[in-house]
Amino acid sequence: MISYFVINSGIETTDKKNMKNLLILLCCFLTAQFSFAQSPDALYKKGDSLYKVKNYKNAAMAYSAGIKMQGKEADVSNYWRAASRWAMANVPDSAFYFLTILSKSPAISQGDANGIEGDKDFKSVQADKQWRPLMNKIMAQGTANYKVDELIYGRKDGIALTMLHIKPRMKSNGKSIIWVIAGSWFSSYQQAERTIRPSAMFLDKGFTVFLVILGSQPRYAIPDEIEDAKRAVRYIRYNAKQWQINPNQIGITGGSAGGHLSLAVAMADEKIDSAAQDPVNRMSSRVQAAAVLYPPTDCLNWGGAGLSFINNKNLQIANRIYGALDFTKWNELTTTYDHITDTSARNKIAREMSPIYYVSADDPPIFIIHGDADLTVPLQESQTFVARLKEAGVENKFIIKKGGVHNPATMMPEFLDFADWFDKNLK
Repeated sequence: MISYFVINSGIETTDKKNMKNLLILLCCFLTAQFSFAQSPDALYKKGDSLYKVKNYKNAAMAYSAGIKMQGKEADVSNYWRAASRWAMANVPDSAFYFLTILSKSPAISQGDANGIEGDKDFKSVQADKQWRPLMNKIMAQGTANYKVDELIYGRKDGIALTMLHIKPRMKSNGKSIIWVIAGSWFSSYQQAERTIRPSAMFLDKGFTVFLVILGSQPRYAIPDEIEDAKRAVRYIRYNAKQWQINPNQIGITGGSAGGHLSLAVAMADEKIDSAAQDPVNRMSSRVQAAAVLYPPTDCLNWGGAGLSFINNKNLQIANRIYGALDFTKWNELTTTYDHITDTSARNKIAREMSPIYYVSADDPPIFIIHGDADLTVPLQESQTFVARLKEAGVENKFIIKKGGVHNPATMMPEFLDFADWFDKNLK
């Protein structure tokens, strides 16, 4: 992206006089608030803090200052926040200035455009005559930046299972990445849309990307989600020829719950139903490599030996994962699903859905990044899993990110290494 301080760069502004005023305001702000040098991240955090206390003008200035420091490296989300903060501060020209930059960004996606459209922080400028034409430009730019198709990879209970297929933004390398869309074992189309832009880390190196949306909690529990993820692999392998990808060069990735589900697929034993009526189900669900962020791996030893949340309903509800652990079984007599409440039965399911218990010598290469300050998924989950991989002789790479929390932004820049690692190991 082009720094907005380059006034003569050819970027059209709605009001150059207003931008001069903005520069004056920013200089005053930087003098008063930032007499000591701060990093862009510190400025963005300052902006977030000011936003929370409804100090919108200074929040907007903090974001604008952070963008000035980063220049071309500033992320789309920071331009978006700067624009929305200026809108909340009732400075529409400044809001439209940053939106205009986004309308020309090579990184912005359809998901970003839809997010901006639905962002209530822009309410004060949505009646302005500039809003609609500019939003149309942003959507058109997002559509041009990423070639996305929505595909149905399966059906269950009358519901379609879908994925977003994104074509590479350079010459295809014939390899594909499945990005499992899940957080707290919840999966949605909106989450997939928000992942379009981050997927550029793969698209810009020739990978075809599939953002897989699962049937998820609260309607479906984790074992169902694992089966959906496997179905997605089979569907992609079955249709590999039409997408010009190699059916034996499929990688899988995800973070947190998505990382857990990715490893559950990667560690699973090879089981092919050659007699299945559906030809897709006759395909293998094996992947050739996996790279994940802070994954749960052992539901029976959570943060320490013998610690488990599987039978603690109150803890599950407090952490909003009760639906993911609401295990059921089919009752032929009543033709309904019965809830599984027996402790031993639930522990058995917990073991079956924990990747650590399925590690074997024939598993694909695994790359894990986990922060040492993660308070959501204990670092121990990755440490014990990697130890098991080493015992089995499975190729692996493990990075403990100092200061990293349960957020992909704190996994940078190592997170970007996933693309090269997949390129090396999908062979």
